[in-house]
Amino acid sequence: MKTLFIGAYGFGNLGDELVLMESLQAFPGGEVWVRSVSQEHTSKFIQCDGYINWEPACPDKNFIVDFDRVVIGGGGILNGKPGQDYMSWIVAAQNSGAKTYIHNVGASGPNDDSWITDDIRNAFEKLDGFTVRDTDSLEKFKRWGVKREIGQTKFPETSLPLDMSVGNLLPEGKYLGISVNNGQAFFDMVRKNKDAIAEIISEFKGYKIVPIISTVHLFVDVENDILGFQKFADLFLKDFEIVLPETLDRDWWYKNMSPNSLKGLISRCDVLLSRRKHNCVHSISCGVRTIGLSRKDDFGVQSVFETLKDMLRFDTKSVRL
Repeated sequence: MKTLFIGAYGFGNLGDELVLMESLQAFPGGEVWVRSVSQEHTSKFIQCDGYINWEPACPDKNFIVDFDRVVIGGGGILNGKPGQDYMSWIVAAQNSGAKTYIHNVGASGPNDDSWITDDIRNAFEKLDGFTVRDTDSLEKFKRWGVKREIGQTKFPETSLPLDMSVGNLLPEGKYLGISVNNGQAFFDMVRKNKDAIAEIISEFKGYKIVPIISTVHLFVDVENDILGFQKFADLFLKDFEIVLPETLDRDWWYKNMSPNSLKGLISRCDVLLSRRKHNCVHSISCGVRTIGLSRKDDFGVQSVFETLKDMLRFDTKSVRL
């Protein structure tokens, strides 16, 4: 059995590398190959037999996919243009005679099925297995007319073991972890609701701030959490002490941070305020009080809280502004 794993791998998002790690556990056996935009980055976290080129991004349906099994694993990638690109690999794989699976995916983004061509719609129905991670994604695919059975995994990556190599750098103290992205829409919401967010943060006067950086994208600043944290700090954190400033250094981050060490660092926080879905997953699974922060029209963070409701602390909540 020769298996190809495809997803948003190698871009510098530890949440995406996390779901690859879980996918490898869910589909064991035989040769393991991965499609990553950066083999150097992905190879820090997993072992495999080889990598394939990233291109073509959107293969023709007659493109030869020389594997016995192809797995799309995790991430909020099945929506819009990215969804069309990834599913084009599934169409080509099915035409090449491979077994095909979609595992633990999300459908974050608008409720728009215009990217689902006839070939892609047929490919959904022919999958050998299809699971999504949350109820919002499940409902989207049903609204989009996918008729086949779809399972729900409920974020199985909660079982990821901790690596305390970074978390143990923190001395004893009270810590508020801050996890934000650098998106324009997010900061439009933040500035519009500045007083409400300042009130949330005021509860933690006397806590030290831990930057929780889970994405430093190779190519686009909008997905650079270091820049996002610095903007957020300028708005809200001038009266707080920020610890582990090395996490805000791009080179140090790429050298030292992994999905496991990120979870270990989050486990040392007393509270996490997070815009990032997988950081909420880490925090909830570690029993840390978690405050999700997102726009009213963005259900991604909310979906984590709804999916993991049985694991929530009483003082954990999702705030949509």
